[in-house]
Amino acid sequence: MALVSRSTLELKRVYRHTFDLKKQGQGTIAMHTLVVNPEDFTQTEPARVNVTETLGGAYVTDFGKGLPVVTITGTTGYRQRTTAEGKLMDGFEAFIDFRNKIYRGLIESSDPSLALYWYNWEDNEFYEIQPTEFRLQRNREQPLLYRYELKFTCINRLNSAKSEKPDYLDTTDTMVSLGRAIGLAISNVSEILTTLTGRSE
Repeated sequence: MALVSRSTLELKRVYRHTFDLKKQGQGTIAMHTLVVNPEDFTQTEPARVNVTETLGGAYVTDFGKGLPVVTITGTTGYRQRTTAEGKLMDGFEAFIDFRNKIYRGLIESSDPSLALYWYNWEDNEFYEIQPTEFRLQRNREQPLLYRYELKFTCINRLNSAKSEKPDYLDTTDTMVSLGRAIGLAISNVSEILTTLTGRSE
């Protein structure tokens, strides 16, 4: 008997995280999929709850769930790889692309029409996010290895009925299909999105 279901096994074949910087009215202006899976991934989901102790017991003020906070750390590797977006990059080039186009592309802009989306294919979760910190780590024993730490807050869950999501993320099945394709690196992300929606951004 298999340890996990077939659907779980298929989903866990995907180990990539995609960051999609979009401009309202123009679509995607920068996209980066991590070709090296993060070494460490932490997702904290706080509850907006305050417990007050009184002589008669505890008084609980519950405002529901808070916003998830995510921290990912890892490297972009050494060697050249073909990314899911169809670009040939070594580890340094991938780091620069990730930091400059995605993180700085949003943080250094004062354009309110920009929004950053994070697609976590492995765990089947998709959010609009707000980065809060990006850290570069290097050491002399590994001079060619670029380590990063990215922290961000998930401000809007895209696959929630209450969320306004991009129209190319209509169903969970669509997200998983795109995620599998990215994980296997069999096609260009933009081409897949165009195929799924039947239109170009």
